[in-house]
Amino acid sequence: MNKILKYFTIALLGASVASCDDFFELKPKNEMVLEDFWQNESDVLAVVGSCYRSMQEPGFMQRLIVWGEFRSDNCILGSGDGGDLNNIANLNLLPSNGYAAWSDFYAVINLCNTVEHFAPIAYERDPNFTLGQLNGYLAEVKAVRAYCYFTLVRAFRDIPFSTEPVIDDTVQFRLPQSDPDEIVDFLIEDLKAIEPCAITEWSQEAYTKGRMTQNAIRCLIADMCLWQGRYAEAEEYCNRILTDGNAELSLVAPNNYNKGVFIDGNSSESIFELQFDRGNIPNYAVCEFYGTSGGRGPQRQIVAYDFTTTELWDETDERQYDFYYADVAGGTFPVKKFVSYRRENDIPSQIRESDYNDIGDNAGNTNWILYRLADVYLMKAEALTEQNKNLTEAFSLVKQVYDRANSASPEGLGGSYSDQESMRQLVLDERQREFMFEGKRYFDLLRAIRKDPSRLQLILSTYLKPKYITLDQATVSSKLKDIDALYMPIKDTELKANHQLVQNPFYKVSTDIDVNK
Repeated sequence: MNKILKYFTIALLGASVASCDDFFELKPKNEMVLEDFWQNESDVLAVVGSCYRSMQEPGFMQRLIVWGEFRSDNCILGSGDGGDLNNIANLNLLPSNGYAAWSDFYAVINLCNTVEHFAPIAYERDPNFTLGQLNGYLAEVKAVRAYCYFTLVRAFRDIPFSTEPVIDDTVQFRLPQSDPDEIVDFLIEDLKAIEPCAITEWSQEAYTKGRMTQNAIRCLIADMCLWQGRYAEAEEYCNRILTDGNAELSLVAPNNYNKGVFIDGNSSESIFELQFDRGNIPNYAVCEFYGTSGGRGPQRQIVAYDFTTTELWDETDERQYDFYYADVAGGTFPVKKFVSYRRENDIPSQIRESDYNDIGDNAGNTNWILYRLADVYLMKAEALTEQNKNLTEAFSLVKQVYDRANSASPEGLGGSYSDQESMRQLVLDERQREFMFEGKRYFDLLRAIRKDPSRLQLILSTYLKPKYITLDQATVSSKLKDIDALYMPIKDTELKANHQLVQNPFYKVSTDIDVNK
């Protein structure tokens, strides 16, 4: 975080963006004296593109999956990486672990801060740069920044926070941690103020799906409001999407759900997804964690948990066959979402690996979905449930998502969910089924604990502890004993570089950690 150059390195587009692909393929290519930049709208557009480009970097993507998915009950270790993933899988997470590094996220945040700081200067210099365009760019970078900070808060809890750019090596980014609730509340209000200025859609589909539009910002506001327990506001922003922002959104039909959403990408239900292209920007994280080819190292490092021991799935639910495969001979459950799709729409009596089209190296083309229409339905259902109002509507929202994946069921989602607690459980279960391997599950469990801290031990014993059944259970209990243990440690190198940082108490008191070494 201290590796800031006096000459700000940015990617240049020239006078205009030649194509949609160019925007998402920006890579720092040359250096300019800072004072000579920020002359016009093109300069602003170049750095906005770099914000998205930095989110596509393998380090950023890997952490989205490890922090939000691998630590959850959805996943266990596959082939492993021989080091950091193995240590996380064995509850030996220390501040020295590479996945405790947050620099990939702060790099994006600093780019966003830089745009917010300098874009108004370019606006003043360029007579053709309109106020509407300026506010549109500011909405984008504020939303990207908010997503990065929100992810860091959910992963680490206590993090440094700043909206000022670091653009000169005379400025040291050595800030203490801020209160995480204050951070998220600030982000919510910041986005609320700029949301009316955001672009609603672009002429290119990949822009509408791959940039922070008004609907994407509304999703993010709703998500953060759920985290903060601001349920009426979460409901409001979901409603904004489902009313005035829903003209082009619809759930993909059952017969094209898995392939259309996760392989082809930019589907009719997509709201915001990171755009990848095997030829220029491969999705290495998906290839290496879930796939069998197209990566730079070991494949299938992450596999699915054995859900045959649970009651998560109904018999007609096709997601249990589309999202992962039961390799009976190997005794594992390889992830299929994002890397393969099942050719047959009907559920056969026996699923074989030959029933899938493995897209191989082309898995590097698959986008990473951050928000889609199913999110909106289930976030609104959760907001209604937590307010204990309109439970019938909440059930109807969940049912739409469930029924799409259970098209063979004659009646769809049934059962009695007339009270708040049963609806809470239904929403939590459906989110697990629908968003499996999409980087959301671990944060969903943390949010459930935040709603009711008295349920900490119940949630730990019900969801997280069973995946560690092969480990010594006394050790598991000692390592998953309180809320501090559920957040990441601050990286040891960050503690050495910034003495204002304070280690997560769980890792600070551990006898096998010495941050001064």
